[in-house]
Amino acid sequence: MKKAIPTAALRTTLTAALTVLLSAAASSAIAQDAPPPGPPGHGQPPRFDAMPPRGAGFAAVNDLEQLRRLYAMTGRESEIIAVYHDVLNKTQDPMLRHYVYDSLAREQLKPANPDQAIATLRTSLAEDIAAANRAPHGDHPDDHPAADAPPPPQPQ
Repeated sequence: MKKAIPTAALRTTLTAALTVLLSAAASSAIAQDAPPPGPPGHGQPPRFDAMPPRGAGFAAVNDLEQLRRLYAMTGRESEIIAVYHDVLNKTQDPMLRHYVYDSLAREQLKPANPDQAIATLRTSLAEDIAAANRAPHGDHPDDHPAADAPPPPQPQ
């Protein structure tokens, strides 16, 4: 003989089951929208493995960016190329030279001069490889000046 479940008890059980399912679904949705948990340290500022950029090289990059913007704002974009060549003639800092070579190649592409941009990037690559070959393993190449760096390409 079948035992009949009272209607009120059935309704209460179904309501409870439905509440549990909706709560689980809502919790899952909220967890997906929440930002990932922060790093361990409970309220401490995040740690950086590498030091943030600073020093003379960073200051020079900042100055070059500001000059590039000013030349662009005044319609004198091509004048930054001479500044880049001047910097390459005056510095042996590998990080600064790398930045200037990339910037110079970008400027050389603007008037659609890909051959000159390629030559600039190949010169930069040669300097980077030479610096990497001189640096002992585990040492950062930027810690050593590029003493025998090839001369920068001259504008044509």
